[in-house]
Formats: sequence, C-alpha cells, structure tokens
Amino acid sequence: MDTLKRDRKIVDPYLHCRFAHGHQIEGTPKTAHPQLAKAEVYNARGIAYSENEEHDRAIVSFDKAIELQPDYINAHYNRGLAYMRKGEVDKALIDYSGAIQFKRSYAEAYNNRGIAYHTKGETIYAVQDYSTAIGLNSELAEPYANRGNLYLSRLDIHRAVYDCTKALRLNPDMGVAYGTCGVAWLHYGHWKKAKADFTVATILRVDVSALFHHFYESVKVFEQKTEIQIPADVADMLAPQAELPEFEGGARLKLALEAYDNKELSTGLSARFAGMSREEFIYTMGKYGLSPIRLTAEELRKDVESARNASHQ
Repeated sequence: MDTLKRDRKIVDPYLHCRFAHGHQIEGTPKTAHPQLAKAEVYNARGIAYSENEEHDRAIVSFDKAIELQPDYINAHYNRGLAYMRKGEVDKALIDYSGAIQFKRSYAEAYNNRGIAYHTKGETIYAVQDYSTAIGLNSELAEPYANRGNLYLSRLDIHRAVYDCTKALRLNPDMGVAYGTCGVAWLHYGHWKKAKADFTVATILRVDVSALFHHFYESVKVFEQKTEIQIPADVADMLAPQAELPEFEGGARLKLALEAYDNKELSTGLSARFAGMSREEFIYTMGKYGLSPIRLTAEELRKDVESARNASHQ
C-alpha cells in the first residue's frame, strides 16, 4: 500500500499512550482472584468502547472491572486513559496514581500521568514522571518522546533533540518524534536535518504542519521569536494543509534513491517513500550502484536477510 496516500495523523497528545490488556495484579497469583476473569472481560470491553471513542461506556465497563477486582491495575490505568480522552484530566490523574500505588514500577502509568500533568501545565511534575518512567524502563520510547516534546515547548532544544533521538532509536516508526526533532533542528538552522525529519514524519502519516503549529502560530511568529529565517523550501513543508505531491512511481523511486544517497533516509524509510518493499528497494539500489557507497557486502547481506525475514512474518 502506498503510504503517501494514507490519511495523515494530526498531533494527538495521547498518541504515546497505549491501553493495557490482560491480567495485571501486583504480587498475587491469578488463581487467588475468582472474580478476575469477569473483571478482564469488562476491561477488554472498556478498551473496545474507548478505541471506538465511546468513552462514557468505556468508563462504565472499567468501573465494573474495578468493582469486581479493586486492585486490578490495568483497569485503573485504562480508565485513566479514557478520562484523558474525555478531557477529564484530574480524574485521569487519580486513576494513574491509583495504578502506581498498586504497582510502583509501572513505567507506562508514570508516562501517562506525566502527560496529564503536561496537559495541566504542571511541567515540573510532568518531567519528573517522564524521567521516572525512563528510569524504570529505559527501553520504553514513549516517555523519551513525550519529555522531548515538553523540552521543546520550553525551548530546551538540546535536551529535546537528545530525547527525540533516543525515542527514535528505540522505535524508528514514531512519526511524531521525527516531527518534533524537525522543529528542534529549525532552532539550530540545520535545514537538511529538519527537511529529512519532516519528510520521514510525513511518510509515517504525521501532519507536520499541525505539529509545527502546536508550538508556533506560524512561520512568521517563529522567525520573530527566534530571529531565524526559515528557507522557503522548509517553510513550504510547514504551510497549513501541506501535502507531499503525488508523484508517479518512477519519480518517487528517484527521490527515494536520492534521499538514501544523501544519507537522509534509511533503506526502510526510502522504500516506504518509493512505495515498495524494503527487499525490493535494496535490490533496486544495486542497479543504480548505491550499495557500495553506503553498505559493505556483509552489511548488505544482513540488510537483505532482515528484509526477507520481515516479508515472511
């Protein structure tokens, strides 16, 4: 499927939250909870309702799960997320704190509580919770991305870049993190890096214009506040409703090969841009003599093997 034709995501403050499925009760075996099976049914039903944006019905289901099993951590966590999506941030904070009380090592709950504090403008507490989540699980990309977003809003650009870069190392498909990095690069005047990150974010269906306007009202406002002039080609990427042009397949392939050759995109992301599988793109690179430039024979072998394995899964 051509990713350029997919609907793009706007900036969602809850994008880096995920519902918790399955059984989670701290320190107690499942067999000791006869009501747990029923509670899990209500929890799963609540997730289904909330994912269908029926948050009131979701909350009723999570209420029932907690009534049946008061220490059901996931139900507290999920109800908090449903409250967040309804805009009832204070109730969300209570539920996230409840989940944390039952499980002090619950990194995801700290991350989500950080988002709630961030939404309320209580950034000190938000940074503390994001940092705690990272300390508990350094392989979790979401708190790095969320903390990077917060640092960018505070114009702590160096830390914003570090966190977004770290998030992308952990999860290369996190489009919003690419977009946040792109905005951060604008402050340094690194136009090539900004364009590359905005391009990848768009490939991953993130509305770069909406993301930029989450931080700045317009390009003009950015330039007035920072005294940095954004080049026209970069500014065009940030214009409202900006879209990547619908290229013919050959033109897309050419741009993808150029982006790879310029070290702007990886093989995987270049393949997405070209509208082909990663394995096909790797073989196409050879026709254009690109593989010796960026990859040794061993690296190419591993890249092809990885692409093949991915295509078989």
